[in-house]
Amino acid sequence: MNVCLVTSPRFNCKPTHKALAPSGLAFLAAVARDAGHNVTVVEGVFLGNPKKIARKVAMENPDVVGTSTVTSDRLAGIASIREIRQATPNAFIVVGGSHFSHSAEDALRCVREIDAVVVGEGEQTFLELLEQLPNRDALGEIPGLVFRDDNNQIVRNKPRQLMSEINSLPRPAWDLFSLEQYSFPRVSDDSTETAGVMTTRGCPQQCVFCANSLNRKMRFLDPSLAVDQLEWLHNSFGINDLHIYDDDFLTSKKHAVGLCEELLKRNTKFSWWCNARAKQLDIEVLKLMRKAGCKRISFGVETGTNKVLEASKKNLTVEQIAEAMETVSKVHFDKIGIFLITGLPGETTETIDQTVKFLKTIRALFGNSWQVGELIGQSPLIFPGTELEDIGRKEGCLPENFSWNQPYLQPKRYLPLVNERYQTVPHFETRSLPLEDICAHLKKWHWDELSRGQKRHFRRAPLRRMKIALGIG
Repeated sequence: MNVCLVTSPRFNCKPTHKALAPSGLAFLAAVARDAGHNVTVVEGVFLGNPKKIARKVAMENPDVVGTSTVTSDRLAGIASIREIRQATPNAFIVVGGSHFSHSAEDALRCVREIDAVVVGEGEQTFLELLEQLPNRDALGEIPGLVFRDDNNQIVRNKPRQLMSEINSLPRPAWDLFSLEQYSFPRVSDDSTETAGVMTTRGCPQQCVFCANSLNRKMRFLDPSLAVDQLEWLHNSFGINDLHIYDDDFLTSKKHAVGLCEELLKRNTKFSWWCNARAKQLDIEVLKLMRKAGCKRISFGVETGTNKVLEASKKNLTVEQIAEAMETVSKVHFDKIGIFLITGLPGETTETIDQTVKFLKTIRALFGNSWQVGELIGQSPLIFPGTELEDIGRKEGCLPENFSWNQPYLQPKRYLPLVNERYQTVPHFETRSLPLEDICAHLKKWHWDELSRGQKRHFRRAPLRRMKIALGIG
């Protein structure tokens, strides 16, 4: 069977190379190819225009087209799907990924061009779907699939259990992707090629704003297999620069130590970046990571008050963050990144002030290695399937007739904390502290803490608001 996997264009349907190759599609490509299917890839992110993407897909003469998108790019992705349907009327179109997993029925109702949605981890579900097609009679037997049957009814099959282990997965089919064309920010200044890899799956945390609720069970790739994959990337594509985008690289001390020791045993020369949780960090493990090539770490701090941390279910305290940052500062990584969000549940103008004060003390620990350009976080985004979606509906953040798969523009997109990249995504705010009040407070009391880019957004806000009122923005 001819299978064509398609990366989604960005939100504005413009070509870009500022991305990492998608590991999810690379795994699907690998399992499908190992099962004997002919697999091709169309990198829509490089093409941008949905019509161009569809024309290239049609050239592959696919029986099955698979694609996914993130919520901020969903409208561009859907436009691409519709063009693909026009160009390949007989192909079976299946979608997956976090956005469609959490809005499967809505996607099938709103986007008639979609035939089925793979919910959650997709490798086995996708493989079983390929085994059944073109016969649709047995689709109801495939766990993890939501589809439209011959009577035009939407059917949700029983859920698929998460994989018990990930060592049996094939190596991602990176050879089908143009890795050299992806230009995600480099970890090391002297690197030329970069790639994103995962050594774990899952996250045990329950943060209210995170869309990973389908995948909380932790699974770990054996360190020797992980380094085999990294060395293959180096030998095949010249990759020396890695983004390890595990949700929390330090979830398991055993796994982190094992991976670092394997990298050192093989005398590898990778420079890598990872995400970690700012809680109970072991300085000896951090030193080992640095020795094994880790140059940058990012932490999801979000806020500097226990009130907001608790309301967001971060399972973290300010005291633990401060202790963790103190530990990290002693290891001298090249760069330290901090993710911040301003306006989460429980936020007040007082907690904003407390967060700025707290972050100033943290910033002082790192000097030039502090990577964050500001002390004010982005406005909270609402993603499908999150607890923040439920809270946001109660706060009136989403219209009554809101659909995750129909056109939407954030009504307050003129505000400086609303990034154009995310203006099609609902933003969270409370009735007691709306977005405009947050912006007014920041402008009055924390202007000096805003980054140069944030100040530019504040200055442009009146003009942006006028353009929106005139229907030209």
